[in-house]
Amino acid sequence: MSKEQRRRTRIHAGFEAYVTVDDVVIPVETRNLSLKGALLTGCEDCPIGTNCELHLPLSSGVRIVVDGEILRTKGKETAMVFKGMDELSFTFLHRLVQLNAKEPDAVDDEILQDLNTL
Repeated sequence: MSKEQRRRTRIHAGFEAYVTVDDVVIPVETRNLSLKGALLTGCEDCPIGTNCELHLPLSSGVRIVVDGEILRTKGKETAMVFKGMDELSFTFLHRLVQLNAKEPDAVDDEILQDLNTL
């Protein structure tokens, strides 16, 4: 998919995180993040369609937790689409993406666009 087709600002980020599938914990590393999903390494054995949670520790006792689904796997990279998160995780994810984006204002514009389509 070309960059022009993507509707979300993506940040390149190599954060250590983990994915949980049922009671199984899988260590992963993020390759990129957006408000809608993540590209991960370390989760290539997860079947497409698997429901999971991404846990992204930010500091001691602070982490982003997102419900998601495995969308596709290509080589060692796995795409996860986000399905839901609590308000605090959304706030942390929003700020993380915004602070690392080349165009920070675009992140808020994306949220406003989504609200206008509801």
